[in-house]
Amino acid sequence: MKIVGLIVEYNPLHNGHIHHINEVKARSNADLLVAVMSSSFTMRGDLSLFNKFEKTKQALTSGIDLVIELPLVYSIERADIFSDNAVKILNLLNVNEIWIGSENNDLSIYEDYYKKENEIDNKEDYSNSYKNKSNIDLLPNDLLGYFYFKSIKNNNFNIELKTIKRINSNYLDEKPSDKFITSSLSIRNDISLLDEYTPKYVSDNKNNILDENNLFKYLKYRILSTDIKELKDIFFVDEGLENKLETIKNYPDLNSFINSLVSKRYTKTRIKRMLVYILLNIKKNDINEIYSNDIDFIRVLGYSDNGKNYLSEIKKNLNIYTNIKEGINKALDIELKSSKILDAIYNNDLFKLEQKGPVKI
Repeated sequence: MKIVGLIVEYNPLHNGHIHHINEVKARSNADLLVAVMSSSFTMRGDLSLFNKFEKTKQALTSGIDLVIELPLVYSIERADIFSDNAVKILNLLNVNEIWIGSENNDLSIYEDYYKKENEIDNKEDYSNSYKNKSNIDLLPNDLLGYFYFKSIKNNNFNIELKTIKRINSNYLDEKPSDKFITSSLSIRNDISLLDEYTPKYVSDNKNNILDENNLFKYLKYRILSTDIKELKDIFFVDEGLENKLETIKNYPDLNSFINSLVSKRYTKTRIKRMLVYILLNIKKNDINEIYSNDIDFIRVLGYSDNGKNYLSEIKKNLNIYTNIKEGINKALDIELKSSKILDAIYNNDLFKLEQKGPVKI
């Protein structure tokens, strides 16, 4: 049985993603297509346009057999950490290949960077800029691709990485330049583009879109009602940042507040990640405890009949959670906390869905 993995965020799922899925199915001859997907928050600290269960339904409708969650504590992180966690989950599922979108579509680039990095005697931390510190000059998809490649190599996983060339748009395009495919960013910038650039089963769900601006007043309350010493204990709140957070009272919306905190040291993405952890009150000790052990479970968000059958085959050898409750796992406890808060803000029954079980198509 050939099992092929994808690593996705689908924020939102659009025609470019459909092209990728169709190409993978045609070229890989996969018997099972597995997607590891970030949850209702994404790697860069954005609230996803659709919650994770809506995204799961869309992914299954698009031809994915099995959707596995990359919980937010593993996904709202630097690209190298995000990538390593996603690859480790796919390895637990015994995938043979991981297929990714790529700007250069040339695996030898990853091999070259990997060799160069291993020739450096003093390996530097990536905490501020892995591009500058390791001389990695790659476009966004290929930067992730390199970290997938690196994770496979460093962990000695028996997984082959495959690339499909990204077409008709770039990851950071803020506006469409093609009639059929555009970037997720451009769609998030202009929601009306959903009609033109996403499948109908995505665009028909406009009523379920989560407006990130609705988080602002809850975030403001969290910051202004929390002692500075406690804020310092939150993950991603580095020395000095806690003193700037109270200025949130001076800003009318989330984006203006985020921009006020951006500096040479702290990128916009870094600030957004921090604010998610503050909103959810996730402390440094929580993350340290979670990261003290490797991921040893998978959380199933949805499956087709094919995906369900595969889970039945491997369930004796793997911790598989199809619905969750508090106390199972600290990372999943935080996922439940996230869903409770989003449920309270958006009234979308997200917490009930956590306990209901996988989406089935």
